[in-house]
Amino acid sequence: MNNNLAIIIPVHVFNDTTKEHMDILIKSIKEQRNNEQKPIVLIVYHKSIDKGGVDELIKYVDEEYKISVMENDGNIDYQSQVMRGVNAIDCDFFTVAEFDDELSVSFTHQMERHTKHYQDVDIFLSTMLEVDIEDKPVKITNETVWSQQFVGENGSMGYLNENLLKEYSDFKLSGAIIKKDSFLEIGGYKSNIKLSFMYEFLLRALNNGLTIYSIPKLMYKHIVGREGSLFDDYQKNMSQGERKFWFETAMKEYVFNKDREVSYIEK
Repeated sequence: MNNNLAIIIPVHVFNDTTKEHMDILIKSIKEQRNNEQKPIVLIVYHKSIDKGGVDELIKYVDEEYKISVMENDGNIDYQSQVMRGVNAIDCDFFTVAEFDDELSVSFTHQMERHTKHYQDVDIFLSTMLEVDIEDKPVKITNETVWSQQFVGENGSMGYLNENLLKEYSDFKLSGAIIKKDSFLEIGGYKSNIKLSFMYEFLLRALNNGLTIYSIPKLMYKHIVGREGSLFDDYQKNMSQGERKFWFETAMKEYVFNKDREVSYIEK
C-alpha cells in the first residue's frame, strides 16, 4: 500500500453552496497537524455535473496534498459514489467526508495512533459533532458506544456490538475510519437500500465478525438539516411508513453480503 489513509469526498451536485462548504472541508484537510503521512484525497463527482462545476472541482487538485478528482459514470446515489472511490484507492484505510463536513485538526493524527494500537479493529467510529446550518451544536453522535458501556453491562467499553446497535440505531459512518479490505470483503455499501444503508452496513459488519471501535478523540463535524442534502430530501419526501420500511429492510437484508433488489411500494 502506498498510503495508509484515503479521504473520499462524494459530490453529486455542484453550485455556490457546494463550493462554499468544500472550501472549508479542503482547508481542514490541509491544516491537519502531526500526521506522519498526508492522506490521499479523492473527490468523486457524478457525470451529471456540468462542465463549469467539474472545472471548479478540478481547481482543488493539489499534488502536495495528494488531492485528485475522478468521475463516477454509474448511479448518482451516495453509496455508488463511495464504492467508485473505494475501488480506485490504494490504501489500508479510508474515510468518507461529505463536502459540507469538517475534520478536526488532529483527525489524521488520532487515526494514525489508533490504527497502529488497535490492529484488530476494522471500523473506527468518529465522535461526530452535529451542527445546524448556522454552525450551532445540535448533538454528539456515536458516543453511545461509550456512555452505555461504562458499567460493562453492554459489552467491552468502546466496542460496538449487535445488541447495542439494535437498541440504539443512530450511529453514523461519515468520518469513520474503515479498513478497505474488510469493507469490500463483506460487500461495501448497498445501493438499493435507502435511508438506512449505513445502519444495514453496521449490522452486516458485526454479523461477519468485524470489530467496530469508537474513538472519543476522532472528532468530525457534520451539518444536519442542510437544504438539498440526502437526508433533507428523505425528511421532506419520505413518509413515516417508508422510513419504517427501510429500517425493517435493513434488519432483514444485513445477513446478505450482496446487494439485492429492494424497493418500497406505497400501500
